[in-house]
Amino acid sequence: MTAQAEMTLEDFQAQVMAGANRIAQYQQTLQNPDPRVQYEAVRLLLKSKDPALVRIAKEHALFSTNPVLRNSAIVAIFEAGGNLRLQVTATNEQSASGLQWISNVGGTHDGRVGNFIFPIGKMTEECWMDARYDSTCQLRVSGTTVQFYYHGNSGTKAQAALTLGSDGVLRGKLLAGGHNSDAAIDLKE
Repeated sequence: MTAQAEMTLEDFQAQVMAGANRIAQYQQTLQNPDPRVQYEAVRLLLKSKDPALVRIAKEHALFSTNPVLRNSAIVAIFEAGGNLRLQVTATNEQSASGLQWISNVGGTHDGRVGNFIFPIGKMTEECWMDARYDSTCQLRVSGTTVQFYYHGNSGTKAQAALTLGSDGVLRGKLLAGGHNSDAAIDLKE
């Protein structure tokens, strides 16, 4: 076996520049003034296996001033599948019921902030199904608002209306245990 030659500084710089030029070409396509081209570019890049391209697509669409593209970003992120992290914050004694809900569904919390990671289920005509139950809608998108439903018994049932902010984070109130808690899903993750 022959050992591979060590990469020279010139080879390294050439590879960096080639990669940067490739990314610039993707970014240029995303800047096309036609929103249909932007949507299709975002949709395809989100299906890419390249984490850098996925990140570029998410940030472009989520931070867009075009509400249709922002909606399309949410839909494309959900279509790409994977997991979402719902973060719940208790700001007072009543909102601590959100942390109890986090514990009941298998999430973790530190007494103030809790996290629950869940898979995005398959898409039907109007919503993304709960991965646990194929017939139960868990996520429904309307414009830049997402309705989140977690079905179960009285200790695990919850719902939230989350609106996309200019920072790429869905925010709103989670109703669980009869009280509201602050809730967020960072779509850039």
